[in-house]
Amino acid sequence: KNSKLHACATQLYCKAVKMSRIRTHIMRILIILGLCGPAVADDALLHLFAGCTGQISAEMEHAWLMNDERAPALAAQRLKFVSILDAIMPRDRARETLNHRINAKLAHSAILTTATFGTDPRLVRMAKKTALLRLTQCQNLLLDS
Repeated sequence: KNSKLHACATQLYCKAVKMSRIRTHIMRILIILGLCGPAVADDALLHLFAGCTGQISAEMEHAWLMNDERAPALAAQRLKFVSILDAIMPRDRARETLNHRINAKLAHSAILTTATFGTDPRLVRMAKKTALLRLTQCQNLLLDS
């Protein structure tokens, strides 16, 4: 009984350390980009948040279609990403940003379709892992995740 409890605690600790490492890595990238100058940092942040907004949108729509209980939480996260994106997006780059957001949404939607309806078990596993990784990376950008 104690060994099962220890294994569970160890697994939870390892997941927490991994998430902490991901956040630390993202923060390092953002700091380095900040040192590179405003244009590079702005482009990278804009690209990052536009991509995540599209991916979260695809996840939310997929959750709705699949009657997934995560749909309301994903909708709330999507609103946060939209707010952040609106705050950092220069008005003269709205079309470009929307284009990137839509492309990210379509790409993520294709991954989710393969993960849900694919017939090749290897591709289904890969799609599920990819979708989860991308979603987690985006969610880790939010302070409350």
